[in-house]
Amino acid sequence: MKKILPFLLFAAFLCHGQTGFVRNAEGIRVPTAATMGQGFFYLGGSFETISDGEPLALKGSFNDGLGHSHEMESDVPSSGGAVQLAYGALDYFDIGLYLPVYYEGDIEETDLGGIGLGDLQISFKTALQTDFPIIPAFALEFFAPTGARSIGFRPRHVWFIDSSDPSYAYTAGEWAIAANLYLTIHFSKILHWHNHAAYLRNFGNGNNALLYGTGFELFPKKMISVIVEASGEAILRKNNMGSHFLNDPLRLTPGVRVHLPSSLDLTIGADIGLDFIRKAKVEHATYVTRDDGEKQYRYAIPGSPKIAINVALTKTFDFSWKDADRDGVYDRLDMCPGTNLGMQVNSRGCPVDEDQDGVLNIVDDCPGTPFGVSVDYFGCPLDADGDGVPDYLDKCAGTPEGTAVTANGCMMDSDGDGIDNNHDKCPMSRPGEAVDTVGCALDADRDGIPNTDDLCPGTPEGLSVDKSGCPLDDDKDGVPNNWDLCPESAPGEIVTDKGCPKDSDGDLVPDSKDECPDTPAGFPVDPNGCPTDSDKDGVPDALDKCSGTPRNAPIDSIGCLLDTDKDGVPDYLDKCSTLPGIKIDKQGCAIDSKQDLQAIAKRVAFTKDKKQLTEPGYAAINDVITLMREVEFKLEVIGSEKECNAIADYLDMKGFRDDKIKFTIQNGSLQFKAFDTAE
Repeated sequence: MKKILPFLLFAAFLCHGQTGFVRNAEGIRVPTAATMGQGFFYLGGSFETISDGEPLALKGSFNDGLGHSHEMESDVPSSGGAVQLAYGALDYFDIGLYLPVYYEGDIEETDLGGIGLGDLQISFKTALQTDFPIIPAFALEFFAPTGARSIGFRPRHVWFIDSSDPSYAYTAGEWAIAANLYLTIHFSKILHWHNHAAYLRNFGNGNNALLYGTGFELFPKKMISVIVEASGEAILRKNNMGSHFLNDPLRLTPGVRVHLPSSLDLTIGADIGLDFIRKAKVEHATYVTRDDGEKQYRYAIPGSPKIAINVALTKTFDFSWKDADRDGVYDRLDMCPGTNLGMQVNSRGCPVDEDQDGVLNIVDDCPGTPFGVSVDYFGCPLDADGDGVPDYLDKCAGTPEGTAVTANGCMMDSDGDGIDNNHDKCPMSRPGEAVDTVGCALDADRDGIPNTDDLCPGTPEGLSVDKSGCPLDDDKDGVPNNWDLCPESAPGEIVTDKGCPKDSDGDLVPDSKDECPDTPAGFPVDPNGCPTDSDKDGVPDALDKCSGTPRNAPIDSIGCLLDTDKDGVPDYLDKCSTLPGIKIDKQGCAIDSKQDLQAIAKRVAFTKDKKQLTEPGYAAINDVITLMREVEFKLEVIGSEKECNAIADYLDMKGFRDDKIKFTIQNGSLQFKAFDTAE
């Protein structure tokens, strides 16, 4: 740990990856197709470390040179990093430089651990300019064999591994070249989809590889963007390509990017390998042969670690030299872009005297004055008469101060009465109408009575008025004669705005005589305006479905006689409350006493202490049970607590549920009542 800690502190500012970690301003392992733009310089660095707790080798051994074979299994730190430089030579052409640095912890009985450089990578990338939210790009990458050869355990790329000869962990050992295709699709401003595919040729061991990836970046221009990617590498084998594809590096990379001030970005991600889901097995691994001169090692490594943690810090510098307005100040420094050609500007690109009126912009209160116009000390056009219209536009010089004027400096008089708008209190005077000094008509309501004698100013035009200028109203109902359709209304009559008696409920009885002013529309009414009720049962004839009901007989809401027990005998004649479906006499009582609940209740007998039924009591309750089974109804028992308990015990023994029986404790004679009878 003492050896590793200083390196971790240093590598936190470096950049590392298999397909490349944080290659430009968007994406993590899957870069955007967009280029940086002319003059922009990109500096990036990051750190990556495996943190899955698994040995670097699933299985392996080494020969000590004396003919002895030793088993090996290394569970040590494996980390790396790199620095990346990129420069936008043109708007759609970038040049990049990528130098990795790798680290392996001390591996028991070997000399493979330590820090070493990886292969230097140089890239040339160009993007196609389109009018669509789809950006294609192409790049060539060259890998120089600058990496350390004597150290390292875990090969950082699949094309480093030679299946027949010893391989290196930090370098391919030979030159390699990759042709890359990129495609980025913008879904509005909140989602970008990046795609990458590359063919890599290793000129040493002949390993050709496919590099690929796809990923989405949500809110790419916000302070925090969310990234999810899938990427990998695969050796292009002639045989059994499909069976080896999943055993080569394949990872899912979720992460976030924090856009800090000054074009500084912090990216945090995690690589989740396929073995995170499936169990790491030797048959899924790739065999590596390493040789340090005296010893030879052969071991199996997984295609991708289960999980790795990535941290990157990047910054973009603007060194562009564009000067769009050709004022001699670069756009990145120009505080006033779009300056007119030939205009004198300061070091920030802003005009010194933009309107060329002889007054510097810094003190010019009227920038943009036309060339050649005379101005005052503050750079504003001269206005001798102070009417707000500069002299070079004023067609009526000498206008009195405060007068409303038009755009050409002449008096503004909208109604043509000779009084300017600023002083006209009545700006809508009729043409030719005599007005006073403030522009108002001498007879404002035009009723023939001068304003000075008019007690009712504002009388609507056309109404007949008296000598005081007030509208004539002969019947004194508040409606002028000219509008009154009923000119002889009775004194005190409530009238409409047309002067006729008001009938709010439309029953043809005026409100002044209507004792029932809210009668519903269509109801017949009496002379007092109240709904008629011929049979005096309290239900108006318009709602009464049973006219001619006997006086004081109980009725329902539609005026029909009540028959509570629905036995065909109205309540006012019914002497008994009976159950539906039983035979009754003319007075509404059950013909069979065993079907009369009150008659049965009178036959119920108890012991002296009221705690138990006697034989006659049991017989009476049995009649109730028989009746409840013949006619569907619920029974209410009204009696003392002891009587109710005795009856409840017997009914419970007979199997009657509580929802069929209701008990009401009440002193007095025992009563049986039916409720909730079925229809």
